Amino acid sequence: MKTRILGVVAIAVLFTSATVFAQRPLQGNDKKMDERPMMSNHEPGGGFGRDLALTEEQKDSMKKIRLEAAKEVKPLKNKLRELKAHQQTLATADDADLKAIYKNIDKMAEVKTAMAKVMAKQRQEIRSLLTDEQRLKLDEKMDRMRKEGRAFRGNERLPFGKGA
Repeated sequence: MKTRILGVVAIAVLFTSATVFAQRPLQGNDKKMDERPMMSNHEPGGGFGRDLALTEEQKDSMKKIRLEAAKEVKPLKNKLRELKAHQQTLATADDADLKAIYKNIDKMAEVKTAMAKVMAKQRQEIRSLLTDEQRLKLDEKMDRMRKEGRAFRGNERLPFGKGA
């Protein structure tokens, strides 16, 4: 009888400890989004605005350029999501049609190319607003971010939108 009680208690302790460890608070880079220090969303370019000493006119122009690009990219992102969902359907079919899969991959590549072109255009429009000194500072900052692997995570606000 005592061994059964001890066995039940041991199992209960195991389940309880597993639950406690599974629900421990996130630490370091795993912090919840609302606990992370955020860059200013009110300033186009987030922290870059301070680094580059942007004028109000530059900030306003950047905001307009980013808005225009976002309007162009939004339907492309939606289309890409649809194509990815269709790709999943095609790839998991019992009798997968390889030609249809390849065709869908080509369509996804076209949409990604269109998005990249919109973002490249936006970057160049943003760069055209900057002085030579500001461009140099931006380039240096971007080089450092690339070396650190931070530029393309999508969690930092760049003057021209999210990472490419």
